[in-house]
Amino acid sequence: MAVPAEARFWNVPNTLTMSRLVLAVVVFALIAYGQYLPALAVFGVASLTDALDGYFARLLDQGTPLGRQLDPLVDKVIVSGAYIYLLSVPHTGVQPWMVTTIVVREMLIQGLRSHLEGQGQAFGAAMAGKLKTLVQCLSISAILLSLAIPTTNYSLILVRDGLTWLAVALTIYSGLGYVVMAMPFMRQKASTP
Repeated sequence: MAVPAEARFWNVPNTLTMSRLVLAVVVFALIAYGQYLPALAVFGVASLTDALDGYFARLLDQGTPLGRQLDPLVDKVIVSGAYIYLLSVPHTGVQPWMVTTIVVREMLIQGLRSHLEGQGQAFGAAMAGKLKTLVQCLSISAILLSLAIPTTNYSLILVRDGLTWLAVALTIYSGLGYVVMAMPFMRQKASTP
């Protein structure tokens, strides 16, 4: 008897998501060894898989509850990990409080998502969360580019720092939005005997 496509773990979107996890490890290693241009290229490919996994999940009707949790979790791993690795590199414009804010927000929202999805309540990404992820990826890309091409071009530095500050602001804003969105479900659960 054939297993329905939606029940298979190794469907197209989940395979793309898991490949992004492997690419994340490569990005971290490249940053650790100061290979910023290759890190930027691999990070770009990883970002592309993030766009494609959702597209194929809808196109092939292969969206699953596991995939809804796995995709944002892997996003959080690559983004948080990249910021953590970049924190130790001089002249990135990244501050410890920024990385702490991003990591804490990502852990909190992933915990909420896992809890609610485990209770059977869909808790997918909101538009603010998607915009936050996009700006975070642009910020990391700008940082890697500025490290790969050392320059005194203040325009690039201004864009890099502007994107990083915007990423932090959207991280806080979208995180608060998710908490507000989750509160009715949490209250409902608390009041259910």
